Amino acid sequence: MQSPSPRAEQPLPASAAQKHLKLLATLIGLEVFVAATAIWGAIAVVPTIPMDWLRQGVIAPFSDTTIPAVALGVLCGGSALAALVALFLWPRLGAALALVSGVIMVGFELVEILVVGFTPVLYPTQFPAWLQPLYIVIGLATALLGARLWKAETGSYRFRLVEL
Repeated sequence: MQSPSPRAEQPLPASAAQKHLKLLATLIGLEVFVAATAIWGAIAVVPTIPMDWLRQGVIAPFSDTTIPAVALGVLCGGSALAALVALFLWPRLGAALALVSGVIMVGFELVEILVVGFTPVLYPTQFPAWLQPLYIVIGLATALLGARLWKAETGSYRFRLVEL
């Protein structure tokens, strides 16, 4: 039988507990936002974009919006939703899933830039054009905060499956 980790034996000081709670709350807020907007975007926005947009970028692998919509809804929205649930029930797993969902968001946006172009350059005066860099920043923040929560939960940035 394994002995409990040293972190489990010692309660957090009040200031550390407050920081931990703020970190958890921030991650929950980011995951709620990403899950809601990604799933909504996959259902209501992506299917309505002009087909010409799928041929503006460096690559043009899609003949319609089905794959981008599924990728946005299932990969981005689904991973954020999974991280959100896990943050409430199993914070260690939630931290790992938040890191993964942030990386998925950044990856999705980078592929989007390759397919439709970098929209702030193409349409600099339109607010929706700035969603690409905004979601890249949100994805990076989610991944970094997920890593930080992992450290707060385990005492190390080292990842081992047995700690989940």
